[in-house]
Amino acid sequence: MAEHRFSLRASFNYRGEENKLARLEVELLTDEGWIPLKLGVKSPGFLLFVYSFFICQHTYFHANSTERGLQLERADETMELRADGDWKLKRVKITIDAVLREGSADRESIAYIRRRMRHCPVSINIMEPPDYHVALNFK
Repeated sequence: MAEHRFSLRASFNYRGEENKLARLEVELLTDEGWIPLKLGVKSPGFLLFVYSFFICQHTYFHANSTERGLQLERADETMELRADGDWKLKRVKITIDAVLREGSADRESIAYIRRRMRHCPVSINIMEPPDYHVALNFK
């Protein structure tokens, strides 16, 4: 059976002490390369699910970074997702590279944020795939 592959990437900019989202650009990797992600009523259902998972991970990264006193300047997120021919998740790899405006992300804070990201509503409603990785990098 064919494997289904999805790759998304996004750039986020923030402002203020509460890390208000100032800009968001999301792209999807296609056979033609990276294109802006445009969702609508004709979007494939699984792509909507992939985007929901992707943005939910960012929401929990963002909220818990703020909770830990980390003021974000910007962040770049990538997600690679693979499903088998029956659409069951087999691999998820999420990487977030963030630039801090203020604060310091110690190991404890990073571990806390990674744990909290597993509690986003999409994450808790799926069976975690056997190959699941989340990398958070702060500069």
